[in-house]
Amino acid sequence: MEAFQRDKPLYNSRIINSFILLIKHKYSHVDIAELLEYAGMKEYEVADQAHWFSQTQVDRFYEKLLQMTGNPRIAREAGRYAASPDVLGAMRQYILGLVDASSTFEIISKATANFTRSTSYRSRRLASNSVEITVTPVDGEMEQQYQCENRIGFFEAIVLMFNHKLTDLQYFPEIRHLPTIQQPECVFRGDPVCRYVVTWEKSAYTYLKKLRNTLVPTLALLNIALAVAGMASGYALLGSLVLLLLVALAAETSEKRAVKDSLSSTKDSIDNLLELIDLNYNTAMLTNEIGQRLGNFTRIEEMLVDVADIMQRRLEYDRGAIFLADGNSGRLELRASYGYGARELECLNGLSLHLDKNGAGRDVYVACFNEKRPFLINDLEREQETLGRRTLACAVKNGTRSFICCPITSEGMSIGVLTAENVRSKRPLVERDVSLMMGTASVIGISYRNCELIGALEQAKEDLEARVVERTADLELSRKKVELQHEELSRTLFELEEETAQRLKALEELGEKERMLLQQSRLAALGEMISNIAHQWRQPLNELGLIVQEMPVMYDHGSFTRDYLNDSVARFMKVLNHTSRTIDDFRNFFRPDKATAPFKVVEVVGRTLSLVQDSFRHLQIDVALNAVDDLVVTGHQNEFSQAILNILFNARDAFLDRKVERRIITITVKKEGGYAAVRIRDNAGGVPEEIMDRIFDPYFTTRGPEQGTGIGLYMSKVIIEKNIPGRLTVHNVDRGAEFTIEVPIG
Repeated sequence: MEAFQRDKPLYNSRIINSFILLIKHKYSHVDIAELLEYAGMKEYEVADQAHWFSQTQVDRFYEKLLQMTGNPRIAREAGRYAASPDVLGAMRQYILGLVDASSTFEIISKATANFTRSTSYRSRRLASNSVEITVTPVDGEMEQQYQCENRIGFFEAIVLMFNHKLTDLQYFPEIRHLPTIQQPECVFRGDPVCRYVVTWEKSAYTYLKKLRNTLVPTLALLNIALAVAGMASGYALLGSLVLLLLVALAAETSEKRAVKDSLSSTKDSIDNLLELIDLNYNTAMLTNEIGQRLGNFTRIEEMLVDVADIMQRRLEYDRGAIFLADGNSGRLELRASYGYGARELECLNGLSLHLDKNGAGRDVYVACFNEKRPFLINDLEREQETLGRRTLACAVKNGTRSFICCPITSEGMSIGVLTAENVRSKRPLVERDVSLMMGTASVIGISYRNCELIGALEQAKEDLEARVVERTADLELSRKKVELQHEELSRTLFELEEETAQRLKALEELGEKERMLLQQSRLAALGEMISNIAHQWRQPLNELGLIVQEMPVMYDHGSFTRDYLNDSVARFMKVLNHTSRTIDDFRNFFRPDKATAPFKVVEVVGRTLSLVQDSFRHLQIDVALNAVDDLVVTGHQNEFSQAILNILFNARDAFLDRKVERRIITITVKKEGGYAAVRIRDNAGGVPEEIMDRIFDPYFTTRGPEQGTGIGLYMSKVIIEKNIPGRLTVHNVDRGAEFTIEVPIG
């Protein structure tokens, strides 16, 4: 049940998306694809605002993120980041138009229902600058500690959205005067709910409004008191009105300023959103154009030149270059570029970028290729160690101001490096530039792989055409051989048809032989049954003789009364009925089953034992039936009975041949899986290992042809596995053998 709860969809994709945006903004080294794969998430699922993730998925996401960033406060930081312009799009439908944080907290239950199903939120206003929020788990759902921390960061973000400009919220380390959040109850301390008390600094509007509301009754009472005392004057009344108007005006001005700030924040948010939309549109157009154009190329050189042309037209960077790894030289080679003059290209070509990880010195191109991660540099002097001595000298010589280097990968392997530089532009490069370049590098990698595949296909096509010509000549030579072989195949087919007919006839004969063997087995059992009938009838006949002989004696003694006669007749009829039932049991045993029918296993086993109980008792063989389950199977019950009888006779013969003194047979009937299992165990010494694999063969016997036919166990195998059908197996146990019959229940 717990595993089922953890796999329920509980958290909207926008929660994970806020983490992703934070990662792109502050942790560019984190491989988002690897993170999502570990969590069992897809990139399109995160982008879909209608998608929901399970507790297991978000737990694995946080576990991997914590490992990759090494920041134990990443959850709270992501909660705060919800107030940034990047993430505000997910919240704007709930906060735009509100004047203060208190108003936002009042609708928190509605807002959070669109983000999580694991908890319910309830807000209660404590003061103008304080609220109490109660978070209750739903239906036994249990969140993790990091989700509580993320929630605290989210509450801080709500307050920060109204106390700071949104554009400043991207740099949380510089934020001061965070709201105070107390947590008197927490489910992770054993409480039934999480309770938070959020308190923030009051605004000037709050104080002025409170002062205005207090002055109205105070001044009214003061003027009434002066009038009663006869001290009222127009100046006092006028002063009171002026004071009240000044305070009301200040409160109104402060309120309008708050509304204006809210509208200004809303405008900043919308401007940032529009900027992001424009950037995303340009990125999509760039990717689309590259994808459409590159799909038509089959040569790598043509593809790279066209990519450089598209980058020059679509991107705002001054220069760009594409380096690819050369497998022969083991170096990065410049394959395409734009924006460079002849002197700058000469500098790039002279870098000699060896890909050996153990090579002397460090270079940003080689590091980007080997580590498969991007580099962003806005200050060349401060990043001398990252750039490498030769690359730094080349960049300074070429007048580079800022620099981006991204790996080009194909199927997880680095194949090259994509770079972009700004020379004239003073705008610093940011993480979204890295994201744009990484997307472009990804498309280049795919196109590179497509060109390789197309080239391989063209080469394969040429090879195929040559092989077709060669194969055509071979086929022409083979055609004559085929014609010659046709007659031989025709003859072979005729012979196969004859052989098939003979095999079918043999199969029919085999089936007839099996039926004859079954009849022979039943006839062999008939001899056994005649002996059993003699044993079964000996005792009843003796008892009848005693009753008849007793009558004259009782008559001579004068004790032959009506009561005695009735009692003797009753005993006589009881013995006759028992003898009649014995005849019916033997007759039913030899009656052939015409169709399969359900029967109770225990009843059939019991009837089978009744046929041999007297003869086995005479031979001092104890038979114990242990019926654990009352099971019903479908089949021919008389054949099933015969199979059991053959196994019992086999045990009897083993007892007699080996002269076992204490002779015990135990029959157990119970359910094992979906089968009714009948286990027949004896203590006759078991089956020798050298003949274990042969005891079910027809006509195999260890007693010699004068004492055994060798068909009893064989027919038991045929009856159980072909006619029922089921399984018959044997294995040795302590001091004996155990035969197991398994038949499907039903």
